[in-house]
Amino acid sequence: MAYFTYQNVGLQIPQRKVVHSFNRLFGLNLRPSTLHNIKGKTAKYYASTREKILEQMIQGDLIHADETRANIKGKTAFVWVLTSFIEDIYILSDSREGEMVQKLLAGFKGVLVSDFYTAYDSIDCPQQRCLIHLMRDLNDEILSNPFDGQLKQIVIEFGELLKAAVETVDRYGLKKRFLNKHRTHVDRFYRRL
Repeated sequence: MAYFTYQNVGLQIPQRKVVHSFNRLFGLNLRPSTLHNIKGKTAKYYASTREKILEQMIQGDLIHADETRANIKGKTAFVWVLTSFIEDIYILSDSREGEMVQKLLAGFKGVLVSDFYTAYDSIDCPQQRCLIHLMRDLNDEILSNPFDGQLKQIVIEFGELLKAAVETVDRYGLKKRFLNKHRTHVDRFYRRL
């Protein structure tokens, strides 16, 4: 089970190739369904570990959350990803319904960093929107509206603001006293906006 999990999950080798490898290396005649069953048993074996990791995350100060579409044997599913500085959890779900992630994060009081999906809004904790998602959304808007001068100006000014902040972080790290110098620029940006 450990060797299969390592190859399939750790090395990201597709399950069919792992079956082929097992059969050649060990002289076996396994079918893909056999390793599928091993995967299920492994998931059950590590269920308590997953719960402990989730408990640690809930007690922590920061969780990044996102979800993405997955195609499982021609059927649409979703993978929810929760990560902190130390732990990661991936959860497969049949739908993108937010109820599942809301239950998972019940009791979390740290900062939740997420995209703009409204399912996260009802989670009772301080929240921050993911900068990468915001930048992607702004780029998509620019591409969809190439002749919108006001939009282009907003994005340019936001980019300049962000560039200055990133340069500060690169030079001094995430120290509050250095980042505070950007408050006036942020306030000015909002007033112009």
